[in-house]
Amino acid sequence: MTAARVRVSVCAALLLLGGTARAQEPVVPTPPAPLPTSPFQPRVEIAVLGGLLSGASLGDTRASMLTNQVPTGSPTALFTTSSAIGAAPTVEGRLGVRLTRAWWIEAGLAYGTPDLEVNVTGDVEGVPAVSIATPLTQLVADVTVQYRWNGRRVTPFVSVGGGYLRQLDEPRTTAETGAVFQAGGGVRVAIAPGSRGFARRLALRGDARVVWLRDGVELNEPRGASFSVAGGVVLGL
Repeated sequence: MTAARVRVSVCAALLLLGGTARAQEPVVPTPPAPLPTSPFQPRVEIAVLGGLLSGASLGDTRASMLTNQVPTGSPTALFTTSSAIGAAPTVEGRLGVRLTRAWWIEAGLAYGTPDLEVNVTGDVEGVPAVSIATPLTQLVADVTVQYRWNGRRVTPFVSVGGGYLRQLDEPRTTAETGAVFQAGGGVRVAIAPGSRGFARRLALRGDARVVWLRDGVELNEPRGASFSVAGGVVLGL
């Protein structure tokens, strides 16, 4: 065998051994995907809500006078008034602090401008019915206790509480104060519960409550129950 053939045979053997070695190189496994981040559990929450507070009746009053009949007079109806507080949009800010995993305490301040509506009907002289509306400025400051069923994304809750009521007439010369009691519930929906950024602190919130306002503006009888619905954005800290 000539020297040239020996060199060719050696080169071929080396190439074959190199290819086999490369084929037997270990395959590096792909690292597993990171586990999803656990939901953010804030200790403090700030909520800004907008909603609607329904109206309620304040009762009816009949104006009358005594006739000059002999021997005794009898009352004669002159007209009837019906009074009510109208429905109004509200703006509300709330600050919540977590006491335990499920229990929270919240303080809130709500602002609204309902109308005090008075309707005069049944005039004895046949005067057409008249409606008068006076805007009120209404502030409600309350404290509530809240219980939550914590979920990864959706968290329902119930709440109950009470607070302070202040109502001012349009010239803001007369102020009436009273108390507020409320009970209801709602739901909190996390926007990005698995995120590692700022979005994990944000959530949407909806509330529905039954509200009892006591004292304040009352004409003929205590105001009945009202209903409140609200929704907005929550920031967890």
